[in-house]
Order: sequence, then C-alpha cells, then structure tokens
Amino acid sequence: MTRSGNFTPGRCKRPGLFALALILAVLVAGCASSRPSTLPPVAGLREKVVDLARHLAGLPYRYGGTDIDGFDCSGLVHYVFHCFGLDLPRTARAQARMRGKIKWKHARPGDVLAFRMKSGWHTAILVKKNLFVHAPDRGRRIELAELNAWWKRRLKAVVDVIDRK
Repeated sequence: MTRSGNFTPGRCKRPGLFALALILAVLVAGCASSRPSTLPPVAGLREKVVDLARHLAGLPYRYGGTDIDGFDCSGLVHYVFHCFGLDLPRTARAQARMRGKIKWKHARPGDVLAFRMKSGWHTAILVKKNLFVHAPDRGRRIELAELNAWWKRRLKAVVDVIDRK
C-alpha cells in the first residue's frame, strides 16, 4: 500500500478528471506541507479524502462503476482512496473486512463506513460525525447523507484506512 497522500490525476483512470483534479488542487492547496515529505500530516490527508469525496457528489450511480462516468458504493470508496495512493479492495464486502476497524466513538472524517443491508454490504466515506458520502442506488446520484437511526442500525464496521498499521 502506498501512502503518498498526493493527488495524482493519472492514478484516477480518466483523462476527463483533469479539470476536477485541478479544481481540487486549488481547493486543498492550503493543506500542503512546506516541509519535504512524501506523507502529508494525517489530518491533511483526511481533509483531502473528504474534499474529493464531497466534490464527487452529484455524479451518477452506476452498478460496477469505478470512474467519473458513474460509481457504485465500493467503486466510489476505492476511487477516492486510490487517487491518494491508498489501494483498497474493490468490493463493499472486502472493504467491510479490511483491517483497521475501530469503534464508532473513535471515527474521524475520512474513515470508511460499512453497512450491512438486506442485499449485501454498502460502504461510504465519513465526512463528519453524522454525515457521509455514498453512492446510494440505481437511478440516484452520489450524495451526502445523514447518519440517522436507520443507517446506525445497519452500521457494522468503521475502518480507519489512513492510520491503519
């Protein structure tokens, strides 16, 4: 697993993403460290992950989708972390089983949330304590959603991908 934490448009599989990458680079430029390092401060990486995930809101859901033409839930999670050099499994089930599980009370922005649904697993990225980004279902778009009682009942794992050892 590489952990450079730097957004590289080439990693994101789509030349059309360059414009989005440029916008994101401008937005998160203030997060860059002035000291030479290949690994930014964890807080900075968390902010970058959350910023990219939030900027993808509004893109279409597409079953099996892994790029800006459309994402499914695990494709969205995989894509966002892959853009920063963190390679995660591709499926929601595998993401739910990753090492680095933490208790909800320790969850921080940028952590992966895994929900158990009737149809299988569903994953998302935590934005703040009760808000997450996810690709919900066919016919819908990537959205920010409140972690309400309905979602909390289905939350089965919180995975700290950024700090896991």
